[in-house]
Amino acid sequence: MGQRPIYTEPENCQDCYKCIRECPVKAIRIENNKAYIIEERCIYCGHCTQICPTGAKKIRNGVPLVKEIIKRTDKKVILSLAPSYINEFSKVSTGQLIAAIRQLGFQGVSETALGAELVSTKVSEYLQHTSPGVYISSACPIVVEYIRKYSQPHIQAITPVLSPLLAHAKLLKHLYGQETEIIFCGPCIGKKVEADNFQELVSIALTFQDLKQWLKEENICIETQTASPEDDFIPYKAGTGTLYPVEGGMLHSIQDEKRKITKLAFSGIENIKDVIRNLILHREQDTLFLELLSCKGGCINGPGKLSADSLAVKKYNILHRCSENQAAKEIPAKEIPAIDISTQFEVDNRITPEKYTEKEIIQALAVVGKTSATDELNCSGCGYDSCREFAKALLAGRAEENMCVSYMRKIAHDKANVLLQKIPAGVILVNSELKIADMNRYAAHLLGEDVLTIYDISPGLPGVALSKVCTFSDFFNAALITGKDITEKQIRENERIWQLSVYTIQPHRLVFGLLLDLREPYGKKEWMTEKMQEVIRKHMDTVRQIACLLGENAAYTDATLRSILESIEDKY
Repeated sequence: MGQRPIYTEPENCQDCYKCIRECPVKAIRIENNKAYIIEERCIYCGHCTQICPTGAKKIRNGVPLVKEIIKRTDKKVILSLAPSYINEFSKVSTGQLIAAIRQLGFQGVSETALGAELVSTKVSEYLQHTSPGVYISSACPIVVEYIRKYSQPHIQAITPVLSPLLAHAKLLKHLYGQETEIIFCGPCIGKKVEADNFQELVSIALTFQDLKQWLKEENICIETQTASPEDDFIPYKAGTGTLYPVEGGMLHSIQDEKRKITKLAFSGIENIKDVIRNLILHREQDTLFLELLSCKGGCINGPGKLSADSLAVKKYNILHRCSENQAAKEIPAKEIPAIDISTQFEVDNRITPEKYTEKEIIQALAVVGKTSATDELNCSGCGYDSCREFAKALLAGRAEENMCVSYMRKIAHDKANVLLQKIPAGVILVNSELKIADMNRYAAHLLGEDVLTIYDISPGLPGVALSKVCTFSDFFNAALITGKDITEKQIRENERIWQLSVYTIQPHRLVFGLLLDLREPYGKKEWMTEKMQEVIRKHMDTVRQIACLLGENAAYTDATLRSILESIEDKY
């Protein structure tokens, strides 16, 4: 299958680096200021699709392929429905939901929880006969992916049993024929990877979001459905398997009559990383079984969910549904013919260890202006936890230099200073207290030798009261009070004649004055104007590019330069 389960729409990516900050395995590559997913590093937890502020991270829609399967085949097509459906379609009955799904072309709907029960039985048997130690559930495909890629020594601890979905697919094919097409629907993106890797068992995996959109496109309203006796789960309803979507749900069905098994559950990928980090697998006397689910609270909080209800409400719904199903169960799991759901997990060797020398890291840091330990701010603005991690990403080709906020801020500051000094006119920035925020040397030159001398001692004259260096501070004060611009005011002082324009940057807070010497010959003034326009245009693009990184500071600089340019173009 060409398109991966999670992908980026480049035109929507605004290079905010939030996906890098939030990705538990840093499976993101920045290329031309766009964030792309690195397939071999991704564990498909789907977290980036939930936190991307612009919706640039997308979940692959499997509906078109399912429609094609239903259209082109005369085989039986069955939907394997994840048990957390009860939270996503809580306002309708199960019969109504199944009736609506069957209208889409499915011959039947079966609970994935039946596969979970097969898994519980197999795992219970395995734990009773294997040697003491630490064992990890294979139920969550994302956890399995994480171990295969990032914690490979622990792969031997994964119970050698297929996931509930794959076990369920084997059961359905055993009961209804090997040619049966199995389609999954649930909240998990990891199931899409499973479907890609086990095409012989599962054809396509959908999310609840996919299913809801499909029903909407077909104008099928679940609420108006009338359920018939045929609108029920096949081959029967599940029991304790329906608990799998909640943290600790699997543990209820793991039997430990012969050997005492300590059972613990953890959810959330960061918690799981912490659990596995220093996990010693060897135990002499007893067995420890870990149920690990990548989503906080369990599958009920998966990235493909619809419901925004509290986790407490979702868990209650699952527990309540389980008790109902157990009471109505028709066929005990032990009567199902033996199905081989054993498997072996292998490490994923596509990730090569990134080992860089201290010299290489120092050189990479120097590229972004970090030449000493004090330069390493570790601000995480780039998405990485530390400057050194960012340096490693630079060396690995996953990051770009302009991702470093402090580096780009320095560039902006340097360029703004150069621009301010090169403009052949006086520029004075004044705050609400009528104090100078910044000034270029040309302005100091126009104001006289005394001011220029002070300027050379304290460049920019920050914090100096404007009234101490000029006689026209009232114009700046008027612009600050009224919020209105003042343009082309002639000011005479002894033999000097100036033209002053005062423009607002932040109303009542910050203004800037543009001071021109009217004694200059017309030709020189025309040349000066052209020079100013050339310099401003030359640097404007750079300032705009870094505005998204620098926020208010860059926006302020950009606004200042834009105002200067507009004032020049208006006058000439």
